Amino acid sequence: MVCVYCKSDTQVVNSRLQKRNNHVWRRRMCTKCNSVFTTHEIADLSGLLVISRASSSEPFSEDILFTELLLALADRKDSYSAARELTATIVKQLLKLPESPVFTPSKVSFVAGGVLKRLDQRAWLRYVAEHPSLHL
Repeated sequence: MVCVYCKSDTQVVNSRLQKRNNHVWRRRMCTKCNSVFTTHEIADLSGLLVISRASSSEPFSEDILFTELLLALADRKDSYSAARELTATIVKQLLKLPESPVFTPSKVSFVAGGVLKRLDQRAWLRYVAEHPSLHL
């Protein structure tokens, strides 16, 4: 990575995995001007995870998952932040599955339903109504 101030090379001084948000926090220092700045690095999952339909596949989109969760959590006051946190948790669980990086839409719905059920029963019921592949 290059320095945001002088565009020279940088070195990593400190690095920490942020388990809750699926990203890496890094403190970087410029080798030329000695400026210090922080970066938050997130993997681009659209190239890593794939949703496989009958005969085709498409890149995984966190935004679609987030939108579905936001609709399910519409009655909550913290719907936006809860949907963001749930999306991160679901992606984290998907990455741990043995069939990673290729998933069926029903597998993503199953994992999302399980996480959502632990947080909010009403939202889970609304989510299940939109995803008939899930069974009560």
